[in-house]
Amino acid sequence: MKTLLLVLAHPDDESFACGGTIAKYAERGCLVHLICATRGEAGSFGSYKDLSGEELGDIRQKELETSGTMLGITSVTFLGYKDGVLAGQHSGELEDKIYRQMTVISPDVVITFEPNGISNHPDHSKICLSTTFAFQKYAADMDSLKNGAAKLGQRAKKSFEQVSSEHEQIKEPKLYYACMPESVAAYLKKQKNIPAESFGKSWIGISDKFVTTVIDIDKYRTEKMKALKAHVSQQIDVDRFLSLSTQPLLRQEYFILHMQGIHEVFMGRNDRVAHRL
Repeated sequence: MKTLLLVLAHPDDESFACGGTIAKYAERGCLVHLICATRGEAGSFGSYKDLSGEELGDIRQKELETSGTMLGITSVTFLGYKDGVLAGQHSGELEDKIYRQMTVISPDVVITFEPNGISNHPDHSKICLSTTFAFQKYAADMDSLKNGAAKLGQRAKKSFEQVSSEHEQIKEPKLYYACMPESVAAYLKKQKNIPAESFGKSWIGISDKFVTTVIDIDKYRTEKMKALKAHVSQQIDVDRFLSLSTQPLLRQEYFILHMQGIHEVFMGRNDRVAHRL
């Protein structure tokens, strides 16, 4: 059974970035775990205008738990960082917490944001860098185990079949970046569904040629929409996203395979775009 781990910054990130993919893989029997760095205390207050940031965080935590249940997420872990200040965390602290969770969950697939955070959000970018660092350490652990099993097998004079079987049981995990292709960003800007600028930078997206994986979520659009609507406090953003009848992100979700085990992956001119993680 495949195990997926999502490492994201805020409640609702899971639904916007990859809600359909989560629902699809959960339905297929995969375990899907989520690490959320913050509780979204600095997000939109929606109709909860008289609340403090901490009270909003309580609400958004419950919204994420509800959304997670709808999508089929196995577990949600909150790291307890404050919304909006992830970039200022001491080097190594966030990375270590994520790494320790990886060693507990032992994921086959890890998903986080691409380096620009899709929307240029500094928290998203920080979670990408921290998750990538943690993944590299985790993947190195898996690689050492695999090499260790091979050496033990040789010393014990095990058969080739026995050693091969032991190798197969040791994971070669994959790290994916959730992304928005440049073509999709251009379309959404033209439709005024996303702003031309976000966090003081142009909202451009990732060059289409770097996208390695496109997941068809058309059959799971209802699950994604319900999960988004569970984030009631973020209704303004959710309503804007869902207002576009031709919303491409309700049909497909996009990813970049960044690492396979200890090796970086680069999309080449002749590579095919995959349809599964």
